[in-house]
Amino acid sequence: MGTALRGTWFVAPTAFADDGSLDVGSQRRLMDAAIAWGVNGVTAMGVTSEPTTLSLDEREAALRAVFESAGGHLPVIVGCSGPNAEAVAELIGQARALGAAAAMVSAPPGVRDLDGLPAFFAAVARDGGLPLVLQDEPVATGVVLPVDVILGCLEASGARAVKLEDPPTPPKIAALLAADPGLSVFGGLGGSAAFGELRNGACGTMTGFAFPEILRAVREAVEANDLVRAEAVFERHLALIRFEAQPRIGLAIRKELLRRRGALASARTRVGEPLDPRTAEALDDVLSRMRIRPSPEPLQVE
Repeated sequence: MGTALRGTWFVAPTAFADDGSLDVGSQRRLMDAAIAWGVNGVTAMGVTSEPTTLSLDEREAALRAVFESAGGHLPVIVGCSGPNAEAVAELIGQARALGAAAAMVSAPPGVRDLDGLPAFFAAVARDGGLPLVLQDEPVATGVVLPVDVILGCLEASGARAVKLEDPPTPPKIAALLAADPGLSVFGGLGGSAAFGELRNGACGTMTGFAFPEILRAVREAVEANDLVRAEAVFERHLALIRFEAQPRIGLAIRKELLRRRGALASARTRVGEPLDPRTAEALDDVLSRMRIRPSPEPLQVE
């Protein structure tokens, strides 16, 4: 399965109404938009989906909306990270029943026994019954995974895909692929290092950046060995990529962009800071300078 996982994947935020309740209608509309924007797959319940704020009923309702809209068109990976192997296996069972292509799993938050992680991932793979995407995300987990530990976890679990978000990402991607060239390694982090990641062998990006068409254009240029175009497209849009990737406020900016694109009814988040008027004005300036008018239509990337 790992060799089939590649391309530009969209990590779907969870849609909320202005009052903070789950907005299933917007969740479906967001999936329809992602399909129209030409992504290769969808990831649900990643960090940008705010999964830790969802009740079990909300998680199930949001996932059903994702699969009902996107499942027949695109492969769907479900984030299933948790505090222990039993909890993770239970989440994977839910994802498997819905038709997930794979489960994305990180190290348990705060774990200190790195030597025990291969056994953890082996148990998750055995009991969950889905191919795994190992997520290396130290900001969310507080766990830094050296390359040799990641390789040990992959070998123990049989996983062949990694979502790598431990900056600087390009050299770590290169190191992983030097040790195991057959891996599928995705970049993330809002696409902020996408060109360097792809140039170092990443198979694609897996992030919730509100304009996945831009990241797809960069990837396609790298795959065509047109590094000049790839770098030019990336650099031309880097101000927007970086603006959206700001700590604490980034998710609110991302959701506001998706609202302006007609994919969400509200930019409401449950974590991080809400969009303040000064940041909204700065976002207007960035979009104006880049001559981007958010709309439901696919962005034509030149």
